[in-house]
Amino acid sequence: MSNSRDNLIERFRRVVAPLRQHRLVWLETVFITLCAVALGIFFQHDNPFQVGGEFPWIWLAPVLLALRYGVAPGFVSSLLLIAVWQLMDYLSETHEVFPEQFFLGGLILVLVCGEFSAAWSTRLRRAEETNQYLDERLGRITLRHLLLRLSHDRMEQEILTKPITLRDALGGLRQLTVAQSDDRLPAAGPLVQLLTQYCQLESAAIFVPKEGGGYARVSAVGEPPDLSADDPLLCYALEQKTLSHLQIASVAEGALASPYLVVAPILTSEKTMLGVLAIEHMPFLALNAENLQMLSVMLGYYADCVNDAGSTRQFKAVLPTAPADFAAEFSRLLHLQRAFGINSYIVALPFDNDEHGRQAVANLTRIRRGLDVAWQVNVGDRIWTVNLMPLANGAAVEGYLLRIESMLQDYIQIGLEEWRLTPIRIGLDEEDPLASLKNVLMAKA
Repeated sequence: MSNSRDNLIERFRRVVAPLRQHRLVWLETVFITLCAVALGIFFQHDNPFQVGGEFPWIWLAPVLLALRYGVAPGFVSSLLLIAVWQLMDYLSETHEVFPEQFFLGGLILVLVCGEFSAAWSTRLRRAEETNQYLDERLGRITLRHLLLRLSHDRMEQEILTKPITLRDALGGLRQLTVAQSDDRLPAAGPLVQLLTQYCQLESAAIFVPKEGGGYARVSAVGEPPDLSADDPLLCYALEQKTLSHLQIASVAEGALASPYLVVAPILTSEKTMLGVLAIEHMPFLALNAENLQMLSVMLGYYADCVNDAGSTRQFKAVLPTAPADFAAEFSRLLHLQRAFGINSYIVALPFDNDEHGRQAVANLTRIRRGLDVAWQVNVGDRIWTVNLMPLANGAAVEGYLLRIESMLQDYIQIGLEEWRLTPIRIGLDEEDPLASLKNVLMAKA
């Protein structure tokens, strides 16, 4: 009930105050304006524009259009009113003097409303993009924490038979997605091998949608059949954007049987589908909630790696030693800044590569914000800590530096001045923040 009410409210808000203009905005502008003139003629035939009346009701049409869509539609609506008045005066037997103050005042009101609408539309778009980024970031963090918990649960019982940890395997998989840039689903083969090892798959395949319809196989273990577009598990998975299996009641009751046990979409944090994993055979004991959860989490992690591969590759072409997480987050935040003006900062601090410096670097993890992404790099005889601060302003950077100084005083009894530390701030609103970061690190080499 609550979800349906929220959906109705959201639909009403988008109808009344859409964030973006659609293709029919100019047709709507002409229709609403002419309807206002028609109503004026119907209620007051002798003076349909209410010139000299108690209130110029006809100006509500361009005002509403300006509030709804901005300056341009409101201005066009005002010009239409002027054109209609001129046409009616031309067709009339008695010509009247053009009411300049009436139309000038109305036009100014419409322009003010249009500017007001544009300003608040920009604020709403920035707020929506910020919330979307935070939701996606929260989803990625939750995914990795869940992956870490599941990995730790299995580590003790599998450490003898699987000397390579899941974390190392996923890290290698991420490197392969960055390296294999030509494939639609890079590192699909290693992904299937990893899932076979950790989720006990016996016969499964990864499929991608084909342009002409249907699904093409890109990697497989065993000999699973082709995936039909009418498969009930696939239809359920695509509709719900979640993993589906034969134990789901609505799928089990369907008339069409599926040759698969599990169908899992490969979804990014933005819910974009890259492909589908279809499992034909797996051990009965492996078909449990924990194993399927592990499967979904690993597919989500892989999808985010593929989604970030292009931007990560561009970042690492400039700074090859940068972690993939840092490179991917930098690219997302740079897009937010370029598209919506939502700024973020990079703060770089050099420490001596000695006992005190390493102790200070270790303590920095306690005072970082939850959203921050850190990168430590050895440059010459210094340890550089590069902290990426999403959605931060100058005040947030100053607060971070004050916390660092307080930490140094409390734990090491040495302040920033005694350390001779010169914090370097790089805003993503610069012309080329990546080049600025490279110049900082390379200059100190």
